[in-house]
Amino acid sequence: MAIIRLMDESDATGKVKALFEEIKSTLQVPFVPELFRALGSKPERLEAVWTQVKGLYGSGCLDVKTKLLAALAVAAVQRNAYFVKIHAIALKRFGASDEEILELLDLAGFSAALDTLVSGLDLEPEL
Repeated sequence: MAIIRLMDESDATGKVKALFEEIKSTLQVPFVPELFRALGSKPERLEAVWTQVKGLYGSGCLDVKTKLLAALAVAAVQRNAYFVKIHAIALKRFGASDEEILELLDLAGFSAALDTLVSGLDLEPEL
């Protein structure tokens, strides 16, 4: 449950309404995700975050599925349930299998554990 009031889509007007419509259209979902509804009362911030999301996922040399896999790994290691769910759902839309998602989560968890070990031991890379 959000700690602030999320803007209801029906309350959006002007720039916020236009951004909400663009978000739904671009993400191909029938609703505005909570992250963006939370920013609805701050149109400039909503626009800035949405612009950055579009830029990161809409261009570059990595394909969207690869970017989502990386984002899922980060969310899992940071234990961010919201983004784990969002990225896993999005990955399914981009054709990721249950096996790919499980392998990625195994890798993320193991990498995080190794990171804790090497950081605790204060090891330096030999390469």
